Amino acid sequence: MRQTQRYFLVRPDEALARRGLNVLIAGPEPHTPAQLAQARDQIEQFLAFAQQSQVELHRQVVAFKLTDGQQQVDPAHNPIAGLAFWVSSPGRTAMLFGPNLQQHPAALAPSAAAMATVIEDATAAGIVLVQAMVEPGDTAGRELFASVGLSELATLVYMQRAAPMMPPVAEAPEHVQLLAYGPETHALFEQAIAASYEQTLDCPSLSGMRAIEDVIAGHKAVGPFEPGLWTVVVENGRPLGCLLLSEVMGGGRRRSLELVYLGLAPAARGRGLGRILMARTLAIAARRGFDVCTLAVDRANAPALTLYRRFGFTSVAERVAYVKKR
Repeated sequence: MRQTQRYFLVRPDEALARRGLNVLIAGPEPHTPAQLAQARDQIEQFLAFAQQSQVELHRQVVAFKLTDGQQQVDPAHNPIAGLAFWVSSPGRTAMLFGPNLQQHPAALAPSAAAMATVIEDATAAGIVLVQAMVEPGDTAGRELFASVGLSELATLVYMQRAAPMMPPVAEAPEHVQLLAYGPETHALFEQAIAASYEQTLDCPSLSGMRAIEDVIAGHKAVGPFEPGLWTVVVENGRPLGCLLLSEVMGGGRRRSLELVYLGLAPAARGRGLGRILMARTLAIAARRGFDVCTLAVDRANAPALTLYRRFGFTSVAERVAYVKKR
């Protein structure tokens, strides 16, 4: 437990963590039965996701208001005013979450107090990069993350398209090899990813924030890792770029193939290799029976947006990414 100037902060036990989850979905307490009923489906979906992904629900800090003269409160008999929640990922990163501040702006100040402590907890646990996502119009959410030291990284455009019925041609030039991931090619992937960050237009300020091994660990954890879905482009023994794909959870029974990362070294750009890798993506989706292909891209990366639209991807949502390095 911890006291700030106006709030009493608590790292919850199991029962209080469940109340915190209700606050994450339904807003600050007290809740009406109608509010909890409306949020029930989202809560159950989140619990199912947490169980499948082994999310530790106790990684929260909940905030209670202190009135004049109070030093602490009894969490069992006082309403939660705000909270913060963090989820760790391989690659020493963590995603931060708070209540829906567009609907519950009064939760901003208590959630900011809780968020500052959550970031301390994540850092103490070895996290080197914390991240958050907000909708572009969520000014309170943006204020929350800026107030605890996160910087705006980029506006991400989420895109998707139906997988094709027939695989397109995805052949590389004779002098270019497309190699799958494995122990013998691991170093090539490291070099390709590092080279692709040079003069990149895709979230350029993220370059150098993490070690390449952490980056690879994070990409592997997007979904069930399949080495055959990762491709490195090699010319005369030199890695020029890579394509990283993963199967991810889709809505309902849909099978979804995510383009996790596509990057090319400066020497490889403008040579049509991006088109070859996109055709390869759609060919894999068709051969393996995926229903939909998805990706996210920095809105400022005009060449990538043009490439993806050329291959039939359309925008479905946008989010603003915030980050803070330890």
